Amino acid sequence: MNRVFVFCLLFLFGFTIVPADAGPLRAGADVTDITPLPEHFPISTAGSMAATFYDSTEERIHCRTLMLGDEKTLVSFTLVDSCLIPRELADSAKRIASEKTGIPAEHFTIAATHTHSAPTATPAFQSNPSVAYQIYLAEQIAHSIAAAFAKLEPAEAGWAVGENREQVFNRRWFVTEPYANPFGDTTDEVRMNPGYNKGGGKVSKPAGPVDPTIPLLAVRSSQGEKKPIGLLANYALHYVGNPPRTADGKAQLSGDYFDRFAKVMAEKVAPGREDYVAILSNGTSGDINNNNFAEPAPEKKYEPGEKMMEVAKSVADSAYTAFAKIEYRTDLPIAVAARELDLGVRKPDATDLARAHEILSSPEQLINGNLKPVEAIYARETLQLREYPDTVPVRLQAYRLGDLCILTTPCETFVEIGLELKKLSPFGTTMVIELANGYNGYLPTPQQHGWGGYETWRAKSSYLEVEASVKMIAAFKELFGELD
Repeated sequence: MNRVFVFCLLFLFGFTIVPADAGPLRAGADVTDITPLPEHFPISTAGSMAATFYDSTEERIHCRTLMLGDEKTLVSFTLVDSCLIPRELADSAKRIASEKTGIPAEHFTIAATHTHSAPTATPAFQSNPSVAYQIYLAEQIAHSIAAAFAKLEPAEAGWAVGENREQVFNRRWFVTEPYANPFGDTTDEVRMNPGYNKGGGKVSKPAGPVDPTIPLLAVRSSQGEKKPIGLLANYALHYVGNPPRTADGKAQLSGDYFDRFAKVMAEKVAPGREDYVAILSNGTSGDINNNNFAEPAPEKKYEPGEKMMEVAKSVADSAYTAFAKIEYRTDLPIAVAARELDLGVRKPDATDLARAHEILSSPEQLINGNLKPVEAIYARETLQLREYPDTVPVRLQAYRLGDLCILTTPCETFVEIGLELKKLSPFGTTMVIELANGYNGYLPTPQQHGWGGYETWRAKSSYLEVEASVKMIAAFKELFGELD
C-alpha cells in the first residue's frame, strides 16, 4: 500500500502507530493533592441524589499519574479522586498539560475513580460543582501530568493479571414482584441493590456477571538497583463508601478504597518510599458493588472508613501476588488510537414533560432545599434532559503497550461490556478504564435496557441511546485492528 495513502488514513482516523524501534523506554509518576482550598468550602459532594455540603475536611484527596513511553511517543494515565469528571474539565487539563510538556493532548487519559466522597466536578442529580474548584482541579491535574513528565527516567515495564473474587458482586437482580419506577411504570424486571438474603425472597438471581480480574502495568528503573517507579492497576468495583468521620461525627472527603489501595500497594512494593506511585483505576463496574445480596446482611457493623480499607487490603494482596511474577522489558512497541462517536440522546417526549411539570407543581416536593421523593427528582431530570442536544460526542481511546492493551470509556460501563471487549481483544492482556475523558452516564447493554432498573432510568446519569454499547464495541473492534 502506498505510504502516503497510509499516512492520510492515519491522519483522518485520528490514531498514531509508532514503530517498535522508537528508542528506549522512559517512565515517571506523580501524586498531586487536589483537596479543596479553604476558600472552596463549603463544597458539595457527588454520589447521592441529594446535595450534601462539607464545611471542611481533615483527609486529603489526590490525583495520581503514570507516564511512560519512548523518545517518539509518551502516554500518561491520570486517576482522580472524584466521582465524575466532565469532558470540558478533562480537556482543559489536557490542554494545559500539553502546553507544559509538548505531548499531544490525545495521548493523555484522565479518569475519575468514582469515589462518592469527593467534591462535585460535574452536575449530578441535585449536586452542582463549584466553578472555582473546577478550575483548580483542572490545574492540579495538569500539574500532575507535567510533574510525571519531569520525573521521566530510563525504565522497563511489565504486566500481569491478578484475581480477587471476594469483593465483587453484581448489584442488579431479577425481581419476583413488580415495583414502580420513578416514571410510574411497573414493567422493570430488574432492581438495583434489592436487599440482603435475596431481598427477602422478592428477587431471584443476579442480572449479570462479575469480572474478578486485576490487570496491572508496572514500571521500574532500568538502571542501578532498578527501583520501582509506579504501577497502574484496574478492578471492576464501583466503590465501597462509608467514608471516615471526625471525632464529632462529620464525614470526610475521601478517595475511597482506590486511595487506600494506592497506599497499601505502595508500602508492599516500595516500603518507606514516598516517591513510589501505585494507582487503581475503575474497571467496567457500572453494575458491580461490594455487597453479596444472596447472603444475610453481615453481622459486623463497620466503623466509618473501615470497610474501604478492608477491601483495599484484600485487592492489594491479590494484585501483589501477580505483581511479584512480572517479567520486565525495555523495548515496548507503543500505539495510540482514538474514536469520536456521535451517539443519540434518549430525550423526553411531550407526555413525559407534562407528567414532570405536574409532579413538580406541588410545593411539598421540596424539603430543606432538596427534592425528596424519587419521582420529583426524576421529574427535574426529565426537564433538564429536554435541553440536551439530540446527539453527544463520546470519546474512546485505545493504547497498545507491547502485548498489553488499555481501553477507555467515558461511562459507568456494565461489566459484561468489559468482558466482551477482553474476549474480542487480539492482545494478551487488556484492561478497560471507565469514566475516562468525560462523563456520559451509565452504559448498559440493549438487553439490560430492556430489563430496566436504576441504571437505565432516563436522567443525566443515564441518557445515551439504547444501542450505545453496541456502537462502542464496534468502534473498539476497529481500534483493535488499527493497534495491531
